[in-house]
Amino acid sequence: MAAGRALTVLATVLGRLGDPGREETIVEALALLEAQPPGPELVAAHAALAGTRFVGSAFPEAIAAAERALALAAALGLPEPARALGFRGVARCSLGERQGLEDMRRALALALAQGQGRAAAVLHNNLAAAVHQYEGPRAALEACREGIDFCERRGITEFALAIAGGSTTLLAELGQPEQALAEAEPLAERLEAAGDVAFIEPRSLQLRLLAERGTHEHAPAADALVASARETGEPQTYAVAFAAAARLLLAQGRPQQARALLLELEQVAGIRADPYYASLLPELVRSTLALGDSELPARLVRGVEPTTPLQAHALSAARPQLAEAAGEHAQAATLYAESATRWQEFGNVPERAYALLGQGRCLATLGQPPAEPLREARELFASMGYTPALAETEALLGESEAEAV
Repeated sequence: MAAGRALTVLATVLGRLGDPGREETIVEALALLEAQPPGPELVAAHAALAGTRFVGSAFPEAIAAAERALALAAALGLPEPARALGFRGVARCSLGERQGLEDMRRALALALAQGQGRAAAVLHNNLAAAVHQYEGPRAALEACREGIDFCERRGITEFALAIAGGSTTLLAELGQPEQALAEAEPLAERLEAAGDVAFIEPRSLQLRLLAERGTHEHAPAADALVASARETGEPQTYAVAFAAAARLLLAQGRPQQARALLLELEQVAGIRADPYYASLLPELVRSTLALGDSELPARLVRGVEPTTPLQAHALSAARPQLAEAAGEHAQAATLYAESATRWQEFGNVPERAYALLGQGRCLATLGQPPAEPLREARELFASMGYTPALAETEALLGESEAEAV
């Protein structure tokens, strides 16, 4: 029992470090524990397996492992395992089952009642990510702040930092890139120094924003970020890091390296089921189109299902880009307008700005007045300091105004 219990804990630690040995370790723990009379150790191991499957974007398998833990606990007369219920909930959310949020909130209440502070910290982190998928960045940011406060009051520093790292992405989506940048760099430094794989999200956000704002001259090296993501083998980490690195490389005038990363990302097993990947599709398509590639953008989108509201919005932002690239400007203009409305309702400011820019660009190509969407896009890009996009918007606006004279 002791060896199986120790291996289960080790698997959790390896997961925090982004070590792919987590999978082998938890499988070994289960093999040892299943050879003995069942007890709480086996329940914990099945719950840990659910977490491993979730991180690997194997959501049905995560649910199955969680339900084994729940059923075993019930059969043994043990308390309902909060971790298992939480992983089942977040996996259900990833498959488009909004009821998974109820699982997660109930799991959080269980963890608190059972005095499981670290399990509650994990649940706060995962709940914020799931809320983002369904309710948008503002609600998710509030969930992050609740989680950070919980962790700080209990001295669970590593999770407070990890949740704060995730919150920087939400700040950027809400149109607050300066605050996001100010928080992302020190958080990434502290997490990386601790060996915590969670550093990848704030570091990726830092690289992305520096490229978007045209201030990438002294950005951290993309190569180091990419190498760290590869080491984890996790689809969500690949998606976040590779999208940001490609964006930075393009800004630095290194298109061949950017294209190589995007081609590699396309081939990652399970990537299209990952919610992070789906949410990044608008940016990924922009990057591939900037490379002049006519085939890769469609391949990146193909196979992604609109499982959650965020994924549906992301697909709605990718489709007009593909239509515009195919020369279908009238259809693209309509789709861009729909996407802009979606993003406004969801709360993502940068993507709304890009949708308005695309709409204006297509209207100008069609010889129709583009000023209204372009003026709003200009205001949004200016407020965020997105210098390259602002320059493109102002150039188009200037041309349209000159033609109207």
